[in-house]
Amino acid sequence: MPHVVVVGGGIIGAACADELTRRGASVTLLERDELASGASGRNQGLWVPPEDPALHAIASRSLARYLEIADESPLPFRIDPRPIGTVFVAVDEEDLTAAKDTLAAISAGGFAVTELDEATLAEAEPAVARDLAAAWFIDAGHRLDPAALTVALALLAASREAVIRHHLSARALLTDRDRVTGVVTDEGKIAADEVVVAAGPWSPRLLEPLGIRLPILGVRGWLVRVDPGRPLARHLVRTAEGNGAVAAARAGDIARSGLPRSEGYGSIVHPYDDGTALIGSSRAAWLTPEPEDPSAPRQLLTNAIRIVPRLADAVMLSSWWGLRPMTPDERPVIGRVRDGLVVATGHGSEGVINGAGTAELVASIVLGERPPFDQSLFDPFRFA
Repeated sequence: MPHVVVVGGGIIGAACADELTRRGASVTLLERDELASGASGRNQGLWVPPEDPALHAIASRSLARYLEIADESPLPFRIDPRPIGTVFVAVDEEDLTAAKDTLAAISAGGFAVTELDEATLAEAEPAVARDLAAAWFIDAGHRLDPAALTVALALLAASREAVIRHHLSARALLTDRDRVTGVVTDEGKIAADEVVVAAGPWSPRLLEPLGIRLPILGVRGWLVRVDPGRPLARHLVRTAEGNGAVAAARAGDIARSGLPRSEGYGSIVHPYDDGTALIGSSRAAWLTPEPEDPSAPRQLLTNAIRIVPRLADAVMLSSWWGLRPMTPDERPVIGRVRDGLVVATGHGSEGVINGAGTAELVASIVLGERPPFDQSLFDPFRFA
């Protein structure tokens, strides 16, 4: 069996380490910071059905794996064993088209969608605003702890003798002619039969010196946590996201108008068991070490209060952001890009949703096995 170096200790890298060791490979996992230090530990912590039909298979396999390991995990992590359910709303008539498109895609994935009238909405979610254009109930949605899940997957790999190295940066890829043969770290060289680059928005820094250019854009997404004093929602409550790929910023536009503001706002109210709630979400190109648009939390709260008015009286506890690796079509890039080198990145805001399924595909590529689903959908060279 091959020795595989996995670069990146987020949900994708940890899931790859878990799956590869399950199949008998020897794995060294490298993370430049602590495990789950990036977006994998700084996201909504939800498994919800993807809106892109191309992602249904990869997402369903991921959920199945997470539920499977919940009882055997060396680190306990929270995950709803059954769907908590989602109340999906359209705020006004202008939102109806986007909402119906989203719901059609979710329904095509086999999830039950039921329209709610005013009475059934009031019964399902008493705190939700009544002056909305429409509402539906989706029988789907699992809450989970994304950081604990990431660490749990890495620990499962370690239990099969994987070497987990955190706070150790991979600086470059080693090559012999056209083949990748390992990585160079701050402590020296690590030889490998295969290298898997799963370093999120930092992946291009390793790939570009080899002439491998993938359109991965770092996108900053904000979250806000509040305490209403008592539970306000029984289910997830959300609107359609303001979809559309975040474009790379041009220097001239920044010179004229300043750094771009967050865009693509959608509202997700995620109720915690302790009565607090997590609110998202936003998108903005990652251009500076600190936030380009610090007003994002204000807009998130404004949008959330519109659909759950009693959130206006909640105490704001904290806010934070994570950096997501996004592609122009918002599908990940998963596949072999050179002999000895596989990439798995570009998952955007759906790394947790698609993590374990990604790992199954990566393992099949590394080990020369039949892929579990159509891998052409995620071909790294589809943008060429």
